[in-house]
Amino acid sequence: MAFTIVKKIRFDDVDGAGIVYYPQYFHLCHAAFEDFFDDAAHISYPDLISKERLGFPTVSVKSDFKAPLVYGDNAIIKLGIKKIGKSSLIFSYRIRRKRDGELCFVADVTTVAMSLESMKAVPIPDEYRKLFENFLEI
Repeated sequence: MAFTIVKKIRFDDVDGAGIVYYPQYFHLCHAAFEDFFDDAAHISYPDLISKERLGFPTVSVKSDFKAPLVYGDNAIIKLGIKKIGKSSLIFSYRIRRKRDGELCFVADVTTVAMSLESMKAVPIPDEYRKLFENFLEI
């Protein structure tokens, strides 16, 4: 199962050529990541950080740019979980153009559950592990 959001490509997302500037793809992925916590975990990522003192910082990214998105496009962003470890997990992102379904960007983002008190990796808490398991790509 994948978590899906749609984001409109705005003027500040594009470069001088009128296509999405490459770092913005990572911004779109992170927007989906935060919305995932809001909608699927029922806790905002800011609350997770400030109240639970738990974060999931990125430690590795593998990505490929497949086709351009342009100003005015709607991007369909799908987030799935590729792998769950003791403390780490790999989020899988697929971004498609809504108007024609073309795959534009793919990324596998490895994150680590981290205590914001100790700034060290911790085992993924059971409540989040269960949530992540619901989004495992089979």
